[in-house]
Amino acid sequence: MNGLPRERAPDAASAPTASPDRATGVRSEDDSPYDQGGADWTGLADAAWLAAARIGADRATGPAPDEPPHAEELPDTPGPLLEAVPDPSTRPEPDVVPGVTGLPGAPAYEREILTSVERTRTGPARLPGRGPRTVRRGPSPLARSLRGLGRRVPTGGRSALDEESTAEHGLTDGLWVPYFLPDRERAFDLVLLVDRAPTMPPWRGTVRQIADEAAHSGAFRDVRTVGVTLPPGAGEPALRWPGGRDGDPAELIDGRSSRLFLVVTDGLAPGWAGAGADRLLERLVSGGPTALVHLLPPYLRHRSSLFPFRAQLDAGGFGAPNRRFHCRPPLGAHDPVRPLPEPDDETVPVPVLSVRAGSFRAWADLVTGERGVRRMLPVVLAGAMAKGASAPGLRRPVVDGPRAAAAAVRRFRSLASPLARQLAGLLALAPMDFAVIEELRDLALPEAGPEHLAEVMMGGLIDWDTGTQDGPDFAGGVREALLAVSTRTQLARTVNLLAELRTGQGHGARLRAALHDPVRTALPGTEPGARPWLRIELAVLRALAGPYAGRAARVATRLTGPPADPPARPGETRAKPMKDIPNWEKLLPDSVVSPGGSVPPTTPTAADTSVPADDPARRAREEMKAKAPDAPFVRSGQPKIMGNVPPKNPNFTGRESLLAAVERQLAEDETTAVLPHALHGLGGVGKSQIAVEYVYRHSGDYNVIWWIPAEQESLILAALAELAAGLGLEVGPQANTAVPAVREALRTGKPFDNWLLVFDNAEDIDAVRSYFPNGGPGKIIVTSRNREWERVATPLSVDVFDREESIALLQRRARGLSTEDAGRLAEALGDLPLAVEQAGAWHAATGMPVAEYLQLLDERRPEILDLAPSPDYPVPVAAVWDISLGRLSAENPAARQLLQICACMAPEPIPLNMLRGGRNVQITPELDPVLRDPLLLARATRDLSKLSLVRLDHKAGTLQMHRLMQNVIVARLDPEERERMSNAAHLLLTTAKPGLPASPEQWPAYLGLLPHMIASDAVSSSDAWVRDLVFDMVTFLYYWGAHEAGADLTRRAWEAWSEQSAQEDLHVIRITKMLGFYLHHLGRIAEAAALSEQAMEVSRTAPIPEEELIDSMLQMAGSLRYRGDFHAARELSAEAFERSGDLYGPEDPTTLNAAHSYGITLRVNGDFRQAREIDEETVRQRQLLYGPTSGLTLNTLSALAADTREAGDFLAARVLQESTYQSYRTHFGPTNAATIRAALNLAICRRRAGFLEGAAELVEEILERFTTRYGAEYPETLGAALAAVVDRRIAGRLEDSRRLGRQTLDGYRDIFGEHHPYTLCAMVNVAATLRALGEVEEAERLDTVAGERLRADLGERHVYSLAAALGRANDHYARLDFAGALEADSATLPLLTEEVGEDHPFTLVCVANLSLDHRGLGHSTEADRLNTQAVEGLTRVLGEEHPWRTSARLHQRIEYDATVIPL
Repeated sequence: MNGLPRERAPDAASAPTASPDRATGVRSEDDSPYDQGGADWTGLADAAWLAAARIGADRATGPAPDEPPHAEELPDTPGPLLEAVPDPSTRPEPDVVPGVTGLPGAPAYEREILTSVERTRTGPARLPGRGPRTVRRGPSPLARSLRGLGRRVPTGGRSALDEESTAEHGLTDGLWVPYFLPDRERAFDLVLLVDRAPTMPPWRGTVRQIADEAAHSGAFRDVRTVGVTLPPGAGEPALRWPGGRDGDPAELIDGRSSRLFLVVTDGLAPGWAGAGADRLLERLVSGGPTALVHLLPPYLRHRSSLFPFRAQLDAGGFGAPNRRFHCRPPLGAHDPVRPLPEPDDETVPVPVLSVRAGSFRAWADLVTGERGVRRMLPVVLAGAMAKGASAPGLRRPVVDGPRAAAAAVRRFRSLASPLARQLAGLLALAPMDFAVIEELRDLALPEAGPEHLAEVMMGGLIDWDTGTQDGPDFAGGVREALLAVSTRTQLARTVNLLAELRTGQGHGARLRAALHDPVRTALPGTEPGARPWLRIELAVLRALAGPYAGRAARVATRLTGPPADPPARPGETRAKPMKDIPNWEKLLPDSVVSPGGSVPPTTPTAADTSVPADDPARRAREEMKAKAPDAPFVRSGQPKIMGNVPPKNPNFTGRESLLAAVERQLAEDETTAVLPHALHGLGGVGKSQIAVEYVYRHSGDYNVIWWIPAEQESLILAALAELAAGLGLEVGPQANTAVPAVREALRTGKPFDNWLLVFDNAEDIDAVRSYFPNGGPGKIIVTSRNREWERVATPLSVDVFDREESIALLQRRARGLSTEDAGRLAEALGDLPLAVEQAGAWHAATGMPVAEYLQLLDERRPEILDLAPSPDYPVPVAAVWDISLGRLSAENPAARQLLQICACMAPEPIPLNMLRGGRNVQITPELDPVLRDPLLLARATRDLSKLSLVRLDHKAGTLQMHRLMQNVIVARLDPEERERMSNAAHLLLTTAKPGLPASPEQWPAYLGLLPHMIASDAVSSSDAWVRDLVFDMVTFLYYWGAHEAGADLTRRAWEAWSEQSAQEDLHVIRITKMLGFYLHHLGRIAEAAALSEQAMEVSRTAPIPEEELIDSMLQMAGSLRYRGDFHAARELSAEAFERSGDLYGPEDPTTLNAAHSYGITLRVNGDFRQAREIDEETVRQRQLLYGPTSGLTLNTLSALAADTREAGDFLAARVLQESTYQSYRTHFGPTNAATIRAALNLAICRRRAGFLEGAAELVEEILERFTTRYGAEYPETLGAALAAVVDRRIAGRLEDSRRLGRQTLDGYRDIFGEHHPYTLCAMVNVAATLRALGEVEEAERLDTVAGERLRADLGERHVYSLAAALGRANDHYARLDFAGALEADSATLPLLTEEVGEDHPFTLVCVANLSLDHRGLGHSTEADRLNTQAVEGLTRVLGEEHPWRTSARLHQRIEYDATVIPL
């Protein structure tokens, strides 16, 4: 037992099951993942009957008495028209459901490929994927839900022998006259009308399952299926019977109203928004109870032609038609955005069911229930369907060129879920043949379901009426646009999967052969079945371009012209077997390639003597080598994943002993205890180059290789976040989720072991080591100038070149240089590799004699030494560079100035686009024309590269300088010139400013600018444009999840701007608020409050825009909430809300932000009803302004669920938050911070609604995510921990609850202070756990302290104060002080009644506990009266299955935990 002796609710097995309702007469559709169905009395009766039938099988000679009669035995049954489901004993295997497999449809969409052409190579007997369904050993939840419809009724004509009465009278009178009873049969037939729309084939399995479960339920006389077509516009609906005969819906009406109709559809056909849908549904509802089964999940229905309303339905009696349903908006769960229309005599409600057991159970209750049975289900209104709008995604796309196609794909990706986006990329390489599509999906993306395929089909990408015999296809240019957002590796992998498909009939294999040999592979034929594959091949070839352009032109001619050559047989190329084509089956593993370029294999493959070595098609073929993701990985020269590695140095020379030492040291360590290896030494000795060379030479030894720039922490975060995507981890792009996930994946070796990480230029040992995967199966190389790495890593000292190595490099760079001259030059340069490389480049570019060059070096040395170089500033390389810079100044001064600007940035790749954007800035007379002319800019960068002063990467579009080169240039600048070049760097950075910092699509651009902004000290600039860039950058860092780095950069900007500008400066005010915002989220409440107050005071008097003042007011209100001053926060929030409404109106974004903030303040003050009213209006306005899936809309919807819950409507709150959470997961991903916050809200809603198991599991997951992302000492982590304290107590994990509770309470004290309301709420919840453990004295102390302080700060009527009072009463009761408990509960009850209402669950809990107080004192009559009142009230508002209702009925004490509201 856990909890107080009378607190813990009984197990489900001991709870009464008399009624399935969760509230008085009301049950909503059960859309939770937890099945509540179980064996009821009917199920047990059926089981008993089955057992008896088996035992008596040897005695029985005829059919069982209760065996359902066959169709031919039923009167008035149109046997020829509907095909009856056979008896279960003779029914085929579960995969073959009668009626469903016979569903007619277009042959292109319903055919089953039973045979295929001969495979081009031996494949597995069965492709991986979902596999065949297993036979159920027991009734499924769906079948159990339908059993409620299986009531038996008299047949009306036939009778059966009453053996008991006959025997009884025979023994009495001896006459043995037979007595008869009316025979009984099942009340209903079931007819499934399956939509025949072209988008329905992906749902065939689901439709088959519904029919199968209905037949297995035994609830119906028979189950029959028929196809139905709804033409768009005013066309008449039509049926298609099994066998292919067309029919009219009137044929379904049997005149007895004993037939149930279920219309199964995905709701995408445009006809569902037309008059035909009205006529179909009106005809069906006139013949019997009718419902729609909407196959799309609820969060997608708003994009379909069938968008139902939320409603509450009252039953009209057993078997009553839909017209007798009473339909009304749901109490407490109405949709503020799309309310149910007023009742109309011309419309009839038709329930809309999900493919969930609870949904069918609710419908069964309505069909069989008497008046007064009430259920919540979505509905559509027959008679008003034509007023709806057809699915926009199925309208004919207007795609009139590549730009329009790309825009259509962007729109689709902005709405689609991640799996749908991946699936669209796969389908771009498949024809619109659902047999092919489903096999490809099962093989490549088995986690994708039909709902994800539906997203693609309704995404506005497909032309459903192409006007050709080939059927639907992607609109023109859409395939190419989808392929454009994929990588070559992904494309190659998909092509290989296509070649393995059985349903591809060899077309996929031919496409793969064409990519291996585009010249000699025969062109496909142009017969109708091959034309879709021809279009696919053309799109692939155009996407690859280069050596495939010639074949693309031939395919385009073949596609548009008349048929030419006959098609080659599958598996052949011009009658030459594919297995004989050289290298055709060598599929090398894919790799993730860095922007620096592709990674060539280090181990050469066997030469293809049939194709010239320089053939472009062969080179392209090598780039396309990839393999299916599920195949075992075979080492073949490249790692599976390789990224960020700098390009290979073609002039790398020597260093063989060092490379061997690196290999030896890495091989000696245990893979389970990774130790880093450090390459350290003087600047310019080639540490990074040795690491790069090692990577390329040994790339075949590792599964994963990732290069990590480590000079700045933000660069480490960016590289590891990118690696998360490369590893395929299901995490978002935020650094604070991706980085921990990467470290854990590398530590465990899943999905890949045997990895290599290279941390380049790692100077801060502690910071860099914090990102090492601890104990993982891999290796780490560190390059650094910091010799302190010797303490923690196996060192490898890197010195200058041997003389022979210097000579070899000089002669490689400068052809014709004699060994003697090369030796003299190497001696003068001290064999420093960087200086040797630079001198070789100079000689190659100028041809200057060595003697003259040495003289120049001698002349430059004294000048260089005057700069007082540090050990990291080698004199030889500085002198060499100085010579090059002198020549550059004379020949191209603009290039010299450009180099000086780049020297003020970071030694990381600089985007060339940033330089090209400089045409609108003015820097110097020499440089301005260069920045405005792309040809002059290209010449300048080429001159810099020719002298080896920068390294150009044309593929990535960047240039990069060596950090020593930057030191040399900056050291030569005087302070005034240095400031001018830094300002120029800042201006160029502003020209490359990305878009919205909250948009993940813009994050790579921000990451590319971040190191240069930091290195150039952009935070010190007073330019308004630069400050805007800095502000956007710190905003990006918040959304990206680098909160500590963002707070640090914000503080630096705040300090610099505050020193440069007055407090009234708008930029200073904004950065002050931003710093306060960061500190609030990091838990530094006092410092954040001071900053918010400062910004508020200045904003009141400064000449700033009014919306900026309102923003300052809202931030100050948030600061007051964090400080616990809820009353002051309410006053300020109300002022901001009223001011914004007066100035901008109710629909302005500023007003909506103020309204949302005001709702938060009302919630923390306990005014949930007013908060609910404001949030309902805010949701409506944000839905209209931003759409239903906007983060702002969903944020307020989540707040509305909290309002609804705390106002006492627990069931409606859970329903609303389940929907909101699903939208978050679909559109933002499960790891997004906003999704996790919505999940915490949902967990609390589930617990309040009585779904304890689902709540506890979700809370533990949330707690782990918040802890991993932010750490334990974080406000939102503490909120999740406090929820877990309650769930663990309820689950009986009392010790875990106490341990976590004390940690959480200490965390609240440290962050918020001893007297903050949330600290006091934590005391109340911890006290409940201590009471359950028997530590009543400590619990009483916490409750007393918390109660007194809450009453003093918030008042005695605040919900937190009342929760503490209830806990205090429980303390008295636990000590058997019934009089004290009675006094406390009696004082609390009237306050609760007045504050939250007599039907609020909190009030009813107090009534239930008060009855126990009276019972303890012997007041049995009063105790019984109060207990009856509590049980009836809890049943009414929570339902009979809620744990609180059960506890009250069993006279058990109830705890009411305090819930903290997100601030």
